[in-house]
Amino acid sequence: MACRVKPTPLFRILLVSLAAAWAAQPAWAAPVQAGPQIAQRILQKKPVPETEVIRLRPGQLPEVTLSADILYRILASEIGAQRGVYGTAANTMLELARDTGDPRLARRALEFSLAGGNLAGALDAARQWARLAPNDMEASSTELALAAAAGQTQGLGEALRKRIDAAQDKPAAIAQAMAVLGRMADRRQALATLDHALSEPVRKLPTARMALADMAQAAGDTRRAAAEARAALAAAPRSEEAAQRMLEYGLQDDPERALAEARAFAERNPGARRLRLLLATQLSDRGEHQAALAEIDAMARRAPEDFDLMFIRAQMLYRAGRLDQARQALQQFVDVQSQREQGTAPGSTDAVSASADAYLLLSRIAQEQGDIDEAVRVLDHVDDPSVRYSARLRQAALRASQGRTDEALALIESAQPQDPEESLQGLLARAQVLRDGRRLDQAIALMTQADQDYPDTTEVKYELAMLQERAGNVAEMERLLRQVIALDPDHAHSYNALGYTLADRNERLPEALSLIQRALELMPDDPFILDSMGWVKFRLGQPHEAEQYLRRAYAQRPEAEIAIHLGEVLWVQGRRDEATEMFREAAGMDADNELLRETVQRLGAKP
Repeated sequence: MACRVKPTPLFRILLVSLAAAWAAQPAWAAPVQAGPQIAQRILQKKPVPETEVIRLRPGQLPEVTLSADILYRILASEIGAQRGVYGTAANTMLELARDTGDPRLARRALEFSLAGGNLAGALDAARQWARLAPNDMEASSTELALAAAAGQTQGLGEALRKRIDAAQDKPAAIAQAMAVLGRMADRRQALATLDHALSEPVRKLPTARMALADMAQAAGDTRRAAAEARAALAAAPRSEEAAQRMLEYGLQDDPERALAEARAFAERNPGARRLRLLLATQLSDRGEHQAALAEIDAMARRAPEDFDLMFIRAQMLYRAGRLDQARQALQQFVDVQSQREQGTAPGSTDAVSASADAYLLLSRIAQEQGDIDEAVRVLDHVDDPSVRYSARLRQAALRASQGRTDEALALIESAQPQDPEESLQGLLARAQVLRDGRRLDQAIALMTQADQDYPDTTEVKYELAMLQERAGNVAEMERLLRQVIALDPDHAHSYNALGYTLADRNERLPEALSLIQRALELMPDDPFILDSMGWVKFRLGQPHEAEQYLRRAYAQRPEAEIAIHLGEVLWVQGRRDEATEMFREAAGMDADNELLRETVQRLGAKP
């Protein structure tokens, strides 16, 4: 959807346009009287008499006599833009820029073209702007960026090289070149263009090496990205930015080397906070929890007033499964934040928001330890306005998990949304509570009304579609999901939901496969979509391919339904012991799962 030019009162538009286009009139220019007759002609869209003199001065703005014709064209263009007729407005302003030689009018034409979503028109206006203002760096940068976005890259590398070589501030010029190349859809071509744009003397700069590393990473060349990051660090041995890239990009090429190099940099530069945090996070992600905690503890000893490290340490203890220690660390963190809040003027610290994050994690720990009442109670302490409403919705979800549906609904009703977005979240939460409480008719009625109150809202239509599917109204579900896809062609979960439903019902399997393939293109690593792909492959009689997808899904998300699907695929391949083990795992996660009960009964399995 094209963005709209911000509405501005007509007289203000006129004054701004005139002031911008003609800041100073020559002494010989005759004053123009825009009296009632001219105003009437403008409103009636009739041509007006004109007498204009334009004097061009190299390197300076043109001297223009403000004629009635120019006044009329400015007004016509601005009024057209305010009415959303961006194409006509842009063309009128661009013609006026050519007639007067004023680059600012070309820039205004560019703004109108962009507002109307006309990339080709914007490029024409940018080129005119750059021609009229050859020394304006912004004009030339905009022209190059729009040309790159339009795929017109011939000569782009050479143009960027000349600009970078001529620039006194080379890092700034390289950053501008990256902004231009970032508009190119083909990242490999963008990398090749950047290679051409960097001459040998410039290429030795750390900024150039980091730019090459970033572009190589975007192009999928992880080996080169890591090599360029190391070259950047060699050129600037104390650069934390280069070290971060060396670690981040190197992990995808040679993880052990990248971690060793990052540790060595941290030893040489103990104050490199960002790099050490990234290192600790990567160690935690790899399951090296003790090493990650050691890194955080070393940082805390160096900076005891860095309270954020207390929270990060608690998070890592949680990820390590050391829940009691994580809870103790969080309580200490909350105590420190309370002291900060009491010792300073209200609103002068981030103590309230920091405490909210801690309470949210404390609630999660209590839930995982089976104490739902404590999980709810802890959330009462969340007082940060930005997360207070979502905390109340979380409390409602916890009560719903206990089967206390009315209490969950009361919590949602008592919460006070601060904006339409939170109101919509509350509606969706109510629908989920009703659905989980087996009040499907009430949930459908609620979301049907919401679909009328929030027309063309994908979240509402998707939730209503899922409710209709649960109620067995598959045709209505399909209708709603296709509406979601029409509104948002990149809504991966709608493709997946429709494809999985068809596959599960063993209907229109080629179409189901196509839908799930599209979902997987949009979200290649989503475990639920991988599960759907495995299931449709199974329905299509391809159990070996199905198993590969289901194992990937289960590795990422070990949930009961994925385990059940994988168990059935193994069962039909004659691998009964492996299948039975998967059914046992599913029972351990959800003993009352209806799909599990139906599957083992149909297969004659004994989990």
